[in-house]
Order: sequence, then C-alpha cells, then structure tokens
Amino acid sequence: MPSLLKSKKPNSIMRLSIPQFLLVLLLSTAIGARGKDAHQDLLGQNVTVNLKNVALSKALSEIEKQGKIRFAYSRSLIPVKQIVSVNADGQPLSLVLDKLLLPLAIEYQSVKGQIMLKRKPVSESVTPQQKTLNTESSPEQPADLNISGKVTDEKGDGLPGVSIIVKGTQTGSTTNVDGTYSLAVPDSKAVLIFSFVGYLSQEVIVGSRSGVDVVLKVDEKALEEVVVVGYGTQKRSDITGAISSINVKDLDGVPLRSMDQALQGRVAGVFLTSGGGQPGAANSIRIRGGNSINGSNEPLYVIDGIPIYVAPTDGAANSLNPLNSISPTDIASIEVLKDASATAIYGARGGNGVVLITTKRGKAGESRIDLDVSYGFQKELKRYDLLNAKQFETLANEASQADGGPLLYDPNANPETTDWQSYIFRRNAPIKDYKLSASGGDKSTQYLLTFGYYKQDGVMKNTDMERYSLRLNVDRQIKDRIKIGNNLTFSNVQSNRSRTSTILLNAPDLPVRQPDGSYTRYDKDGVGFNNPVGLLNDSRSLNKVFRGLGNVFATVEILEGLNFKTMWGLDASFNKNDSYTPQSVHTGAEVGGNASVNTNQNLVWLNENTLDFTRAFKDHKINILAGYTQQSARYEALSASATGFLNDNTGSNNLGLGNPGQAVLPGSSTAAWSILSWIGRANYTFKSRYLFTVTGRYDGSSRFGNNNSWGFFPSAALAWRIIEEPFMKNLKDISDFKLRVSHGVTGNQDGIGNYPALDLWGAANYVLNNQVATGITPTQLANKNLRWESTASTDMGLELGLFNNRLSFVFDAYYKKTSNLLLNISVPATSGFINGTKNIGSVQNKGLEFTVNAIPVDGQFSWNTSFNVALNRNKILNLGGSDEIIPSTDKKSALLKVGQPLGNFYGYISDGLFQSAQEVKDGAQPLAKPGDVRFIDYNDDKIINATDRRVMGNAQPKLYGGFTNTFSYKGIELSAFLQFVYGNSIYNENTLNLENMLGSANQSITVLDRWTPQNTDTNIPRATTTKPTGDPYDRYVEDGSYLRLKNVQLSYNIPLKKPLLIGIRTIKAYMNVQNLLTFTKYSGLDPEVNRYGSNNVLQGYDLSPYPNVRTTTFGLNIGF
Repeated sequence: MPSLLKSKKPNSIMRLSIPQFLLVLLLSTAIGARGKDAHQDLLGQNVTVNLKNVALSKALSEIEKQGKIRFAYSRSLIPVKQIVSVNADGQPLSLVLDKLLLPLAIEYQSVKGQIMLKRKPVSESVTPQQKTLNTESSPEQPADLNISGKVTDEKGDGLPGVSIIVKGTQTGSTTNVDGTYSLAVPDSKAVLIFSFVGYLSQEVIVGSRSGVDVVLKVDEKALEEVVVVGYGTQKRSDITGAISSINVKDLDGVPLRSMDQALQGRVAGVFLTSGGGQPGAANSIRIRGGNSINGSNEPLYVIDGIPIYVAPTDGAANSLNPLNSISPTDIASIEVLKDASATAIYGARGGNGVVLITTKRGKAGESRIDLDVSYGFQKELKRYDLLNAKQFETLANEASQADGGPLLYDPNANPETTDWQSYIFRRNAPIKDYKLSASGGDKSTQYLLTFGYYKQDGVMKNTDMERYSLRLNVDRQIKDRIKIGNNLTFSNVQSNRSRTSTILLNAPDLPVRQPDGSYTRYDKDGVGFNNPVGLLNDSRSLNKVFRGLGNVFATVEILEGLNFKTMWGLDASFNKNDSYTPQSVHTGAEVGGNASVNTNQNLVWLNENTLDFTRAFKDHKINILAGYTQQSARYEALSASATGFLNDNTGSNNLGLGNPGQAVLPGSSTAAWSILSWIGRANYTFKSRYLFTVTGRYDGSSRFGNNNSWGFFPSAALAWRIIEEPFMKNLKDISDFKLRVSHGVTGNQDGIGNYPALDLWGAANYVLNNQVATGITPTQLANKNLRWESTASTDMGLELGLFNNRLSFVFDAYYKKTSNLLLNISVPATSGFINGTKNIGSVQNKGLEFTVNAIPVDGQFSWNTSFNVALNRNKILNLGGSDEIIPSTDKKSALLKVGQPLGNFYGYISDGLFQSAQEVKDGAQPLAKPGDVRFIDYNDDKIINATDRRVMGNAQPKLYGGFTNTFSYKGIELSAFLQFVYGNSIYNENTLNLENMLGSANQSITVLDRWTPQNTDTNIPRATTTKPTGDPYDRYVEDGSYLRLKNVQLSYNIPLKKPLLIGIRTIKAYMNVQNLLTFTKYSGLDPEVNRYGSNNVLQGYDLSPYPNVRTTTFGLNIGF
C-alpha cells in the first residue's frame, strides 16, 4: 500500500466528519424552515426605527436592516434625497411605510418578497405636500392626458417594475406586477421613456393614443452571462478557455432517464453512444475523442462541487448508469469543460474533459410550490423480420444435406410458428415522472425542497427502473460576511434487468410451453438456448442502489474581495445485486438453479478549502484562487452464490438451500484510494480587453508508485476581446468579438483499478496429499514507476456576435496528444506472468468544432435556432515499439495498429461468391464450395491468411452534431431537436448470427435470397452447417450514419389573469415525442448502438441489444 494512502486514515476522518456533517445539516434545515416562515407576512412584520432629518434612501436602508426585506425602485422616479423623519417602536411595516411614503406620493406593493416603490400619478394627488412636489417637477402644466398600457417582454409576459418617464421631466411611474401602468402626460407630443434593467430602453411618442403598449427587448450586453467553472464562476466575456453550456430550458419536458443524456447532440465535441432502451442503461461519452486504450475515456462529472467517478461499463444488460440516482429535472445548469485552460484545475482527473452540473436552488421571494407531472408510453423502434417455422425447417434441411447429412425435419410438415418477439415485447410500456417542490425565502435564507418519483417500464416484459429522490438545498446569510448552506440528495433506485440475449435465435417451430405447462427447452447437438419467456417470467436480475450525495459549506468574507470557503462532501452508495436463474430454463436446469447475491458499499469523502481574491482598480482586474482538497474512498463488497436447489420457490432468498456439494465459497473484497491536491488559478484582465489565465494543480494519488505519486498539471491561456478596441466602436453590427488560445497538460488515473503499481496476491487451490488445499499466489506484477497518463492539448477559439448577439458563432480548433498510456502488455514468461501494466505508447486527437446560435425572428412570435457540428480525427502514434497489438478479447475483428484510429474493424474483404468449382480451383480457398464467400488475396500468394486482412471500417464518426429550433407565440412553444452522426461504421453481429445458416438457430428472412444453384445472382452465401472460415469479413460492416428527429415538443403556458381558487398561479401543458423519425441505411434495429459500452477497443458493435424506443409523453406543470 503506498504511504500516501496510509497517511490518509480514512476511518478517523469518518469519525470526525459524520457528527459535523449531521450537525450542519440539521442547523441548515432548521434555519431554512425559519426563513420560510419569516417571509409569509412581509408587511405585517414589526419594525423599530427612529430617524430624524435623513435622506429617504437612508431611511429605506435602515428599514431593510430592521425588517430583513428589500426595496425595489427607480432612483430617477423616487426622491431619494428628500429629507424625512420616522419614528416607530415595534409597529407593523405597512403602518411605518404609510407614514413615510404616502406624504411623498409614493405607493408601495409587496411583490415576490420585495417591496416595490413607485410614484402615484398626478391625478391621484391627495395632499398639499404631494401637489407641491409634482408642481416643482412640472410647473404650470396644462390639462393632463391619462395614458395607460402594458409593458411585456418578447414572449408576451408582463414586466413588473419597468420605469416610465416623460422625457425632459421628472414625471413618471412604474409598472405593476402584471406589467400594466397608468400615467398623466402634458400633451400628445410627450415622449415616454421605458427602461428596465437587462433590457434595451425604448422611446415612444404618445400621439393621439390613450393606450401605449410596449415590448422591451433583451439587452444582451447588459445581461452578462455567468458561467460555472472549476471552483467558482466567471462572466462569459472573461473566460479564456473552451467551455460550452447547455440551455437547461431546452430540456423541460424531455423524458431523460439520466443527466448525461442531455449532452447528446447539444454540445459541439461531445459524442454520446446510448446503452439502448433498457431502463437505467449506461451511456458512454467522449469529449474531443478518446485519449486512452486501457484506461477510462469517460469525463469527470462534478455535481455541486463533488467529483463523481463514473466507471467504464461493458455495455451488457447488467451495465447500469451510476448517474441514474440524480433526477435530470433537478439540474439548473450544465457546463462542459473541454480544453486544458478549463480542465487543468482538475489535474490528474481532467484529461477526458469535465462536466459541471449545478442543481437548482431556492430564491428569495414569495413561497411557491411547483408540481410537475408527466405520463407517457414507449414502443420499440423496430423488430427483426425472422423466418417462420416452415422456412426455418426447410433451411435446416438444406444446410444439413449440403454437407452430406440427413433431413432433419419432415419436408411435408406444416409446423406452427412461435413469434418469440411478440411474447417478449409489450407495446405502450408506461413511463411516469412526478416531482413536487417547495421553494422560497427572504434575502437572508433561501431553500428548495424537492421530492421526485420516476418509473420506466421497459418494452421487454418484466424489466423496469424505479427511482425515489429527495433533495434539499438551503442557503443562509449570517450577518454580512458569513454564508452557510448545503446540497443534499437522497435516492433509491431499483432496476429489473433483461437477460434474454438469445431471443432472436430461438427456433420458431418450438412452442413456448409443453402440454404439461412447463417451458420448452431446446438443447440439440450441444447447443442450447434459454427459453426467453421462461427467463423473463421466472428469473431475477434485480439491482438496488441507495445513494446519499451532498455537502455542507461555509463562505466567509475576510476582507473586501477576499473570501474563504470550506466544504465537506459525502457520496455514500449501498448496492445490492440479486439474481436467480431458474430450473425452468436451459442454463438453470443444468445446475439445478443458480442464485447469487452481491452487496457493496462505497463511501467517498471530500474536503475542500479555498481562498478567492478579487480586486479591480482603474483598467485592471485580478482574480486569484488558491486551495487545498482531499478526497478519499473506501469500497467493501460481499458475494455469495449457490446451485443445486430442490425447486425454484425460494430463488436467491435462502442460499443455504443449495446443494452443499456444489457450494461456491463466498467472496469479499476491500479497496481504498485517496487523492490530495493543491490548486491555483490567476486571472488578469486589462481594460476588459486583454485576458490572461494561468492554472495549476499539484496532485498526489495513492494509485501510483512511490516514485511517481505526485504530479503537476499546468495550463495558460490568452484572450483578446477585440470588441473592446476603440477601432470597433463604429462597427455597430458587431456586438462581440473575441480570440483565445490555450495550452496545458492534464492527466488520467481512472479505469485501471486502485492498485496498478503494487504486487497483488489472490487465493488459489492446489492438491496436497490428495486433498484440495487453498493458498495464495501472486496475481499482479508490481511497477513502482507507474504514473498517470498525461494529455498535452492546445486550443484556439474564436467567438463572434452580430446584431446585438442575435447571431453568434463559436469556432474551436484543437490538438491533443496523450502520452504514457497505461497499457496492458505481454511480459517475459520468466516473470511468472502473462501480462502487466506499463506506461508506453501515445494517442493523438485533433479536430474542429463549430456552433452557431441565432434569433431570426424576435417579438411576440419568436424563432430561436442553434446548430453545432464537430469532427475529430483519432490516431495511435506509438505502441511501445510494436506496430500492432491484438487486444485481449474474443473479437477477431479488433486490432490496435500504429497510424490507425481506435475502433477499427479488421477482417477480410469479400469479392462476391464462388459460382463454380472451377472458380474455387483457381482461387486461394481450397476448402470452399460454390456459393461460399470469395476473399481478396491481396499479396497473390494463393493463401488467405492474416496478411490479407484490411481495415473494413471504423466506429468513430467523421461528423456529429445537433440542430435545434424553437418557435414561440403568446405562450405557445414548439421545439424540434435533430441529432446526426455521419461517417461511422457498425459491426452488425446480429446479422452475422442471423445469416450464418448453420441450421440450429432461427435466421433473418434475408436468407430466403441465399445462393443456390438456381439463385446465383445474390450476395448471401449458401446454407451449410460448417463454414469454411469463421473469421470476420466486410459483409457485416455497415454504414452507421443517421439523422434523427430526436425530440419534438409542443407546450402551452395557459394565461391566468389572477390566481385560481386553490392558489394556482401558472399552468403549462405539453406533449413530447422522443425518437420520432430516423433516417439511416443501417439494417439493424437502430444505428444508436454500443454493445460493449465504454470499451475503448470494441466500439461500434451491435449484438442482441435491448431495442431503443420511441417515447410519447404528456405533461402538466402547475405553480402555486
């Protein structure tokens, strides 16, 4: 065990931290509850204030401190310098405001936790003092005209608090909570100025109208977007790295089972392959290509500041997504960090990119309750067309006779066909998603409490995923300089998984059940298939995960601009896998039933302490971040299994009922890891024009040898905001223009286990004195020089905005080289091992990314569109001196070769079929017969062998991206999202199995066009029980390009002039269809496949996948 890990003492950390964790949680929750009650009756609060001859602004400021409320007003309309006096001792706030404001002709109204102030119209003057004030503003005014109207945003929603001033005077008003106003103006020539923070001001001549309605447009420059970055936030204009954000609003109503699905097609440079339609299936994500061969290529996820490791998956039915425990509807923002300037702050874990996820938080204002309800149904996109019973038996007879065998079936029989797919799949599988949330608070305390329930029934019977989730976020401002808070999520996820991988191969002439009611078993010539109906009905494959993810934090403002933040986090998960294969199916009958139970728990602790300093002076602005973090984890697992049960009644509930003679020893394991880090980042800005960022992280990891346990990961970036240059002032159509460049180094330590640098020993049985004894034996060779993979990357970007950013572009070009690959290679036999892990080899990725956002039409009817496209070129540069390596896999089509990308398919290239015995004689395949596949003999040596293999295709796409359009009109919104992939290949192993024509398994109807002496004009070979070669060839490699209408949604925000009787304030109804249309040449069930999950070598394989689904959802969002 490395000394680094021993020094961590995770158990002592646990004993110290749990009480602190629970104490802060309870205090935060109690404070949040108190904050909720405090703002219920804002104007009824008692205040004490005694002020004489002070400015009105001073009086309002003192009342804010006493009443813990906030006033909102326009300084151009409210006489803030007016001298006032007020004396109140424990009086209601409403009475104090009446005394203070009414004599000044100022009205007030409580709106969402704030007190909104506005001037009364002249016609409502009631006191001599008020008349005097108005006369001073507009002396000797003629008879006034009364003007009224409504101010709305571009979507038609009323804007409260908009300032309206008669140009050239101090006469004015502000809009009410619904955006309406009334105002007296001198005459028809008066010009009204409408202004509101974040919107462009607008001047309107009154003319002969008595009503003036105005639509204000967003001021893109004023609404400076704030982006979450590693350990903080930054203005979008100040960012020097490549960071992409997802508009979470685009995800409203989209039936996502996990948060990572939100990335597909919506961020340039992010490529996601789906795990299929199985409820809870894991996905695989690559950001700017894959960097590693044996290590992980998955990005680092950081949820509310807690780094979450997502382990690579194998893509099989039991591969579940660890992100399922977080409800996608709880997400407030998603940022994807892509270049070294953005990811170097995560050092040894930032090499594959970082996804920052921030959950929703409470906001100050009136309490509100939101209920989101959606219900939908799913249907598989496609089914295979298979042979019926008669066709199957005819084919089996033909294959047998072709090799000199007998007839296997009566050619005159007319057997009944069993459509196994109809027994397995169900139409209209339901999907439900319910969420109830309560939020609110005042300026000191804000809270958000959310309860969620999600249930997805699979299109395969008896498969599903069910999730319960509870989330609590509380923020509390203590005095002026201290803020505390928490982020807590608890979830319970249960998944029933599919085990029917051979559904397509079952013979169609077999019934589901025998006359005695038992399931039909098929076992012929050593080939057996599980009855898929029996397997679904009687077997168990259940996974349960309870997870608690959260943190508590405190921020202290030490000095102006200098803040200290400390955070303690915990990610605790408890997992149980429960499986049973019954005796009613083939594999279970062989062993008398097979039961297993596996449990594990994983506790990950995190502590972060950072100092953040910000200072601006003259033309300079600096921001410095420095900190220390430590994260430790401990994993414990237990497993037990049994076979040889008397019957299937108890399943896996009592393993002791198994046959002792077939008992398998229980297993257990324990693992731990830790990482200690020092982090630093400095940002410098000159005249908001020239930006410079340097970042560094010094990591110490327990996973590597003592010689290389620490590493430094730096980056530097420059940006030039050309838009701020004086020569750009006259170019009014250009609203943003920035160039940036970055370079840095990041690392990768995931996907290789916790002890890759150490000698490992395991249990082994041996025979001693005719008795079986158990001992230990070395299982892994130590390598104390092992170190993390390092990725050096360079990025150059351009950002351009036109027409007040109604049209914007982002372009990036990047180059990455990953060195010191953690490769599992062969070692000399004298070592006693077959292979070991070493730092050798390198991989290159380079590519381009392009994003455009546009608002072609603006106003009550609006049209927003977004398009992104990316290309990445991957290449293996070095394999430690070898030109090629055959991976440790049973796939003969996989090969790693220098100069070629990862994901290549290798095999033989076909040249049609042999049509005669003479062609066979003249060829290079002496064992072939007419009707067999003919392969190209590239070196003309009359032998087909490994030297004739070529690249048949590659799983990595040449282009990929997405296209979104959103149309809005008076509360009605229609959005359409298209996703595309171009230039990738798929190795269709389903076709390989469904066209092998060996006679023992069902086949695709395409084999009806097989070669026969009477049907020679075909590319499908003859039927035979023995194939001349089982090696892969290009017939099974297909174009995987596709264009998919991924999501279409129609929604309507029902306008409510006033709350309904039960307090309903807002209602939104919507309908959503996912995977509506797909355009592809691929012959399989779906081109969005990834049978082997995160495997970096076996990409793009399609083998018995759980089919993808089309989902139709209806939903209702109600706000109280």
